[in-house]
Formats: sequence, structure tokens, C-alpha cells
Amino acid sequence: MNKHHHIIGIGRSGTTLLQSILNSQPEVWAGPENYFIPFFYHAWKDKTEFNRSDLTLAARFHKAFGILQPYVGFTFNETLFVSNTEIKSYQELIIHTYRSFVDQLSPAKEAVYFINKNPLHSYHLNALHSINPDTKFIWMMRDYRANVNSRKNSVHLKSASAYYNSIRWIQFEQRIASFQKHHPNHLLVVRYEDLVEAPDQCLAKVCEFLEIPININTQEALAPYQALFQHEVKTQYEQAERMKKRYSDLSKPIHNEAVETWKTGLTIQEREVCEVIAGRKGSAYGYPATLTIPKTKRCWIQAIAMLYAVKIRMERAKDALFNRLPIQLKVTYFERWVLRIDKKRKHVA
Repeated sequence: MNKHHHIIGIGRSGTTLLQSILNSQPEVWAGPENYFIPFFYHAWKDKTEFNRSDLTLAARFHKAFGILQPYVGFTFNETLFVSNTEIKSYQELIIHTYRSFVDQLSPAKEAVYFINKNPLHSYHLNALHSINPDTKFIWMMRDYRANVNSRKNSVHLKSASAYYNSIRWIQFEQRIASFQKHHPNHLLVVRYEDLVEAPDQCLAKVCEFLEIPININTQEALAPYQALFQHEVKTQYEQAERMKKRYSDLSKPIHNEAVETWKTGLTIQEREVCEVIAGRKGSAYGYPATLTIPKTKRCWIQAIAMLYAVKIRMERAKDALFNRLPIQLKVTYFERWVLRIDKKRKHVA
């Protein structure tokens, strides 16, 4: 029987690195990031029959998502995907979808373990658990200051504000920690800093938790994928700064140079914001605060943070409403939105 698990945690915390490491294992499919599970969940979670029209609609979503976030290292086999009309549950559709994303380096891989990596799945843990109560979650954790610094230096359309990203770090932590409280045996915390410092040991820990057979030599197993990332980004996305930034580290041997770059990458003011907003929670994961901040300044930062928190809650409320729309309308809207984003991104580049 196929095993289906997830890598979660806020983006820029090593989720893609862990996905790549796991995908290098012989029996594991850990494919490209894709948001299809929560996207179709409300409309299809109880379906017991999927016809060609349903699969064609889902294929439109997968192609659009591939424009938004190219499937580096994988190709989507649309013909294979839409040809299967024997699917009897949403869980079966999920596994079929994974099998339709072909690993370019191992196209004939007979995967038994499927790992889905998507930071935004952190907002849908109860839904993911309801689809498959046996699923397990690897929570990638990273120092909140390093996470904010990474977001600041990335080519993204979201805000680079220390306020905005510190609050998002907290909100992800709260969501996942709440799920962990109710399902402690289904979630394992892995710190990014530990992963880059001792990748073999971390991989062994993750595979033991997921009950996956392991091929320990992480760097050797990862090398072909690093070469592929480097080649594909260079030949297909040379002008796409976001893609070059996103995969530049993945095309190099695992290193820990980024662990403490926040100390010079963030201004004192940004570090103060990070530590006031996320310092208490961060210390619980081994990330102690380094600054002494006067009470008056703390109160001022907390007051401003409330405004950002409202903005983020409004964004989440908008997303929640969108997820309830009729599925045909959602897919059409998503396709048009992706084209607008892609045009804007190219204009920025």
C-alpha cells in the first residue's frame, strides 16, 4: 500500500532542500510543490467517481501552477493523468496525480512512499489528516530571523517587511503547533540548522519517523539532482531572477553558510521587530533573542504589528472564501490570475 506524507512549515525554511534529499531515495517520490489538494478539497473530497472532464479541469490547474512555479526536475504527463477514469476517491486521485509528475532523473522509479512539500499546506492540516489519517508531517523549522532575512533577500511578490514576515512565522507556528498538540505522533520537527549541519543524521531521523528505507549518503544521492537544477535553471530560466535565486542553493553541495547571515543581513531595527514579535516563541525551538529592547519600543513595535496582523488575516479570509467557490470558476480565475502574476513578474525582472 502507498504511504502518503507531507513536508510543511513556512517557506524559506528548508522545505525544498528536504524534499530534494528525500526524492533521491530509491522508493520515494517527493515531487514538485503544488497546491492542488486544498484547491480541490471542498469540491471533491467526497467524490467517488472522476470522469475525463474532472481530470481535464485538474490538468488545467496543474499546467497553470507550472507557470506560477515551474516544475524543475519533473514533467507533468497530462496524457497519463487524464486517461485514468477508474479513480474512486480523493485519496486515489492524489496518488494518481503524484504518479503523473515524472521524475526526469528516474522516470521509471517505482515509488511506494509519496512526499508532498508545500508550505501553504500548513494551513490545511486537519483537511490533510481527514483525507488520510495515517499521513505524517515533517515540520521544517528555521530561526525566525533567518527566515525573515531569507524572505527579504528573495525575489518574491510578497512583502519583504520584517513585521509582515515575523507575524507570518508566528501564525505558521501557531497553526502547526496546535495540530501537533492533538496529533503528537503524526508530526516531527526538523530544524533547518540541524539539517544543513548533519544531513545524514537528519535524513535517518526523518526516514525512521516515516518508516522509509534509507540510502544514507545524502550528498552523493543529491548530486545528480543538484546538477539537474543547475542545468535546467541555466538553460530555461536564465532571465528569471526568482528561479535563479530559488534554486541556486539547491544546485550546490549542502552548506551551512546561511545559518547566521541574518546577523549582518538584517538591520538592528529589523532584528528588534523580529525579536519583539517572535522572540518568545522562537526561544522554545532553540533560537534565543540577542537584543535588549526597552519596554517603550516594544510597545510601539507591538502596536504596529497589530496592523500587519489584520492585513494578513484579511488575506487568509479572502483565500478561505476563494476555496469555497464553484470549482469551474476557481480554475478559470486561477488561470487568469497566474497569467497576470507571470506578466508582472517578467516586468519586474
